[in-house]
Amino acid sequence: MALVPFEARAPTLPVGPFHVTVLEGVALLAAGTLALGARTRLRSWRPPPPLVLLALFAAVELVSAAASDDRGGALKFALRMAFMAVFAAAVSLAGPEERRRALLALAVGGAVAAGLAVAEGVGLRALDPLLSAFREMPFNVAGVRRATAGSEYPNLGAACIAYGLLAAVAVAAARQWGARTALVAVPFSVGLLYTYSRGALAALAVGLIAAAVAGGARRVRMAPLVALGVLALTAAAFLAGREVFQLRLASEGVERWYGARYEPAEGALSLAPGAAAVTAVKVTNTGRKAWTDEGQFHLSYHWYDVERRVAMDGGRTRLPRTLVPGDSAVLTAEVRAPGRPGAYLLLWDMVQEHTSWFSGQGVRPAVVRVSVGAVPVAPTAMRAAMPDTSGLAWRPGRGELWALAAAMWRAHPVLGVGPDRFRHLYGPWAGRAWWDDRVYANNLLLELAATVGTAGAALLAAAAAAAAVGAWRARRDAGAAMETIAVLSLLAFVAAHGLVDYVLAFTGHYLVLAFAVGAASALGGASGAGLRA
Repeated sequence: MALVPFEARAPTLPVGPFHVTVLEGVALLAAGTLALGARTRLRSWRPPPPLVLLALFAAVELVSAAASDDRGGALKFALRMAFMAVFAAAVSLAGPEERRRALLALAVGGAVAAGLAVAEGVGLRALDPLLSAFREMPFNVAGVRRATAGSEYPNLGAACIAYGLLAAVAVAAARQWGARTALVAVPFSVGLLYTYSRGALAALAVGLIAAAVAGGARRVRMAPLVALGVLALTAAAFLAGREVFQLRLASEGVERWYGARYEPAEGALSLAPGAAAVTAVKVTNTGRKAWTDEGQFHLSYHWYDVERRVAMDGGRTRLPRTLVPGDSAVLTAEVRAPGRPGAYLLLWDMVQEHTSWFSGQGVRPAVVRVSVGAVPVAPTAMRAAMPDTSGLAWRPGRGELWALAAAMWRAHPVLGVGPDRFRHLYGPWAGRAWWDDRVYANNLLLELAATVGTAGAALLAAAAAAAAVGAWRARRDAGAAMETIAVLSLLAFVAAHGLVDYVLAFTGHYLVLAFAVGAASALGGASGAGLRA
């Protein structure tokens, strides 16, 4: 569990059509070890209701994958959900001491993630090579780095830090640390705030409240209440001292931070392969931040190969002076054509180096149609061959994503469109030719309803609810206080976070859910009741 926050992008182990990450391999080994240790009990074991519901959810995932338009990709995802059910069963078969050690390991892993987040948040860029092993690129908001904490995305890193704090608080509550819990909560809270994740912040508060309710006795519930107070004070400090945090609380402010209008002198070009050309582009700063040379603001471009549907970045053109909001300048930019003949789009795009492309912040680039080759293409023929560019830099908000997921659900209520298919299909469903296939529905139940239908969404919700009921019934057992508080707070966090994010596509997060369901199944004798003497 200490490795939950850290899923490296490479190396991976090829297993047929699949690629198993290091974290997945370790989880497989752990599940096998737990099952081997409980082999004498397996013959008489009857899985408790939460595990049955989770297994049925996995079965629906597999059936939905078989009916999907992309069976291969959907099956890969469905098999991960099947392993989630297996991992939960293995956790339920483990002994209480093993589960308590797992919680300690989760707290340690979360603490390391929090430390990485703090280091990145204060500007320690020497960590970037290490962090690049876990993420595609750095993330920024309004020109300020969002810590990823060893995860793929800032929101995922924030969730991992929250898991660690909830596990640590469960340990502190069981040991009745009281006010001393503040020493533990401070680094976790600061690390989470440096991710600038609003959803994880709110969900963590819900999780800590659930931990306090589960604690019952005053001396036990003091730890989560102290941690909640530390989190609130840390958030207040960030709100008072960091403008970017204020902007994150108002999404419109972030979207207006970067703004640009491009006016290329030429709307179409014909170039020889590999040839350089000089052209004029007028740029206007329509955002809220001045473009300075110290801030490393440059005009750049991308080549988009229409046939192969791939993009390539181009060179940079420096600004002649600082451009404050509302200011304009005409730049003389050099572009170099791709070496491969064909039809291309030349996309003019401002960039703040090591921070963000403006198009990545929702600013639409300017589009120039380009024919690369010996024979120029007539403008009318070129326009006919080019894709619709009206959706460039389209960044749908949560409301739009939720509406698209609901539309998919209404159209496919039984089995959905297939596991993990929402992100590949929401663009066409919205009538867009351009969309980011890394974007999910940003709501756990809506994503599930859209991808695996009504039964799939209902079964996972029922499994989590049954797990919460089992843990709640065990809360009066003083010997199980650590597990009870941890499980209920983790389930509360997942439920609250699931209202605004979807994290089941990432290994560490479905392992945490599996751990919570498995541990809840074992609490209060639920697992023991399934054993026949």
